Amino acid sequence: MTELAVAAANTPEAEAVLAYLRAHPDFLWDQEDLLAAMTLPHVGRGSAASLLERQIALLRQQNGQLHQRIDAVLSVVRQNAELGAGLLDLAVALLQSLDCGGVLEVVQRHLRDHFHVEYLALVTREALPGVAGQAAILAEADFRGLSVLAPAARAASGIALEPGLRSDLFGGEGASLASLALIPLRGDNAQGAIVLGSNDPGRYEPEAGVDVLDQIGRLVVAALDRCLAEP
Repeated sequence: MTELAVAAANTPEAEAVLAYLRAHPDFLWDQEDLLAAMTLPHVGRGSAASLLERQIALLRQQNGQLHQRIDAVLSVVRQNAELGAGLLDLAVALLQSLDCGGVLEVVQRHLRDHFHVEYLALVTREALPGVAGQAAILAEADFRGLSVLAPAARAASGIALEPGLRSDLFGGEGASLASLALIPLRGDNAQGAIVLGSNDPGRYEPEAGVDVLDQIGRLVVAALDRCLAEP
């Protein structure tokens, strides 16, 4: 022990701490923050061995928790990178599409293959040239009902659809879908929507973020407007 440490140990404050610890020998055992910061002697101090073991166990626990948080952050980073790559691939494929039929074919393929969408239905307000059979044309009342679910032209997650509309969009499987989302398509030359469905009730929860869905919608609207505007 240095002279400075000896002097500090002889102060009234140090004596008060020592007296308290003698009166409460188990005090340090549960003081995790203090134990993590302390330097404990080991050689020649048999009573310190258990505290050292406690300190080591505590530090190992904190280290494990830190690794878990790092793994969670890295998982989110990887997921965001995959979503970004999927959006880029979708944008490139849409740019390469020659007509509206090609646009809708690209949308369906990429949503299933890159974004792992289980069920999807493409709907339009009116018939589009060259897309026969690729998109359902909804009655005006049904289309307005969908539009209400996506105010301000933003995507919506956790939506509810009437049983009849579920059946029109997804056939017999519509009744069993546990969660639904909506991507509105409101362009200058086309009005429509993409309805997504999943058997997983947590896939499209009401509070789920919709930023990626919004970006998908913007890309599809731009591609449809381009192909419809071309002579």
